[in-house]
Order: sequence, then C-alpha cells, then structure tokens
Amino acid sequence: MLELTAIRAAMPAVTNNVYFNTGTYGPFPLAVRDAMNAHVEGVWTQGRIGDDRYAEQSQIEADTRSALGRVVNAPASEIALGHCTSDGLNLVVGGIDWQPGDQVVIGDFEHPGLTVPLKIMGERRGIEVIIVPITYADDPAQVIADALTPRVKLVALSHVVWTTGRIMPIPQMSEIVRAHGAVFLVDAAQGPGCIPVDVQTLGCDFYTISGQKWLCGPSGTGGLWVNPGSLDRIAPAFPGYPTMEKTPEGPRMWGSARRFEPGTVTHTALVGLIAAIAWRESIGGFPATHAAAMELAGHLRERLVEVPKAIVSDVDAPSPFVAFEIEGLSAPVVVRKLEDEGIIARSLPGTDLTRVSVGCWNDRSDIDRLITALSAL
Repeated sequence: MLELTAIRAAMPAVTNNVYFNTGTYGPFPLAVRDAMNAHVEGVWTQGRIGDDRYAEQSQIEADTRSALGRVVNAPASEIALGHCTSDGLNLVVGGIDWQPGDQVVIGDFEHPGLTVPLKIMGERRGIEVIIVPITYADDPAQVIADALTPRVKLVALSHVVWTTGRIMPIPQMSEIVRAHGAVFLVDAAQGPGCIPVDVQTLGCDFYTISGQKWLCGPSGTGGLWVNPGSLDRIAPAFPGYPTMEKTPEGPRMWGSARRFEPGTVTHTALVGLIAAIAWRESIGGFPATHAAAMELAGHLRERLVEVPKAIVSDVDAPSPFVAFEIEGLSAPVVVRKLEDEGIIARSLPGTDLTRVSVGCWNDRSDIDRLITALSAL
C-alpha cells in the first residue's frame, strides 16, 4: 500500500495547490530537486571537461536509457534519448523517405507535436494527411483499417488521447498496420507513468516517451523506443556527433537506437529524470501508483454527478484523466476560476473540455475541493 502522506510530503507542489495538471507538467518530488542541485554543484566546482567528467556524462546518458527502458520494459539499446515527445515524433516523420503522394493516417485529436511536423512535411514533400475519427469511435482499430490505402506509408496515433484520456488499442492496431506494411508511430506523451506500458506487447515500430509529464522529471527530457526490427525503416533525421560510434576504423552510425539521438542533451535534466523514475519505483512502483491514480480518478467520476452543470466525457478504456464540460462556461474560464481557488487543471484547445490529471500524489481532499469549486460556478 502506498504511503500517501510521505508521497505528498515529498511533493510540495501538490499540497501548496490542488495539482491536477500532470498531463502538462508533473510535480517534482524532493529526490529530483536534490539530484539536480547536487549535479549543478558538481559541475560548478569541478567543471564539465576532462576524462573523468566525460565518463560521468556518458554514464548519466547510459543510466537514463536504462531508466526509461525499465519504464517501458525495453533494453537500453532500444532507447534513444531526446528532449521531449516532439523530438521523437519529428525524428520519425523526418526520417521517412517520403515521395509525393504518400499518405499518413492520424487520429482526429492528435497533438500539434505531431500535426505540425506533418503539415510542414506535406508542404515540403507533397504528402497527404488523412484524419480519421477514432477518439469516440466504437471500434478505433477498424476505423484505421478502413482508412488504409496503398499509398499510406505512416500511421501515427496517440496511445492515450490527450483530450479525453481514452486508451487506444495499440496491439490490435499494430497487427493491422504491420499487415499493411506501413510504419506505426505511437505518440505516448500521455503513456509512460500514466498507464502501464510494455512495448514488447504493443507491436508498433516507434514509441515516444515524455520525461516531464507523468514521469515527473524535468523539462527537456524524453526518449524514443525503437523496435529493433524497425531500426532501418527510417534514416537519422538529426545526424551528427551523437549519432556516430567511435571505432578503430573511424566513426560509424550506431547500430542501436542511439543513431537517432538529436544532439546534445542536458545532463542536469537527465540526472533529475533518473531520480524521478527511481523515486517512483521506490514508493511502490509503476503498477501500484497507476492503480492508486485509477481508483481516485474513478472516485472523481462518481463525484462529478454532484455538479449540476458538469457533463463528463465517458470513455470505454479510461486512464487517470477525467475530462468534462461545464454548461454555459468555456473551458478557459473554468480553468481560470479553478486556479483562483488554488486548483490547477487544463483547458483543451478546440473543445469545451476541462481536463483533470489524477496522480497517485492526489487524495480525496483534492477531489472534495474540486467538487466544491465546480459546484459554485
């Protein structure tokens, strides 16, 4: 059983506010602050160059790949470090050998981190983006199957829809996309840390990881899981020093996911991410913390019936997100009024939905305050 009092004591942000926006930025645990401060102190006093410092930096990068690998059940060799989910999305979109007339299939509520690079690629290479209505579909996998044409080269979808929190049936979709021969890219900004993830069972080619959201790490951290069988399906979109391995015969492209790493990383941030993942493992692990968040999110859904103006967005495969509308008020107004009461939530562009991200660090008193504030609107 989780020690909720200790968890909340390690995260002042969740007691100084009612913190319901982990889907944008997760709250820092004390271990993250301490690890980053110690690293800054070290580089301030000892510098950042020299054989010992270079070895330390390489070890930090290796430890980060291993930590992210533990989160998604993959070896470190299958993890490419990045600065955010958008890095991973751009690496795949930019690494495909596009030809004019090629097509991409995406969902109807994908994040701009995916839609913007595809728009630019459409303008540059003449590809066509096909948007399919899967967010509220009875059978999202069948919708994908029906959209595939001989010209579809990429299917790119969210694992957890960032608006409603619906979990997409990625394994079933993977079978369909694989049989078609297209590349399958999963935007998992709301995946690891939010829901249990085992990439070995998903079947996709590429799976992005965000460090600053549900893993509660610093901004500027993340990664891309690369299916080892898909290593050569794209070219490195950001070739440079980090993509090359030093050998006696000279530099050559890494034979692992490292070939996709997009430039210099911030070691202080990586130290924080390592600490965040280790902290989550130490308080009970990802399955237990996910179960706690799901239980509390279910409690919130039940309590929202007490709010006369609330219309809850129900989904068949829920995550710890709860999304709802308040009749007569736009979502930005709702979020602003909640923030005035010390409650941090998220309005969702293009919708009337207010999104609440429930974490294992929240408690029932947080739910009580939210229901009271919403009822007063």
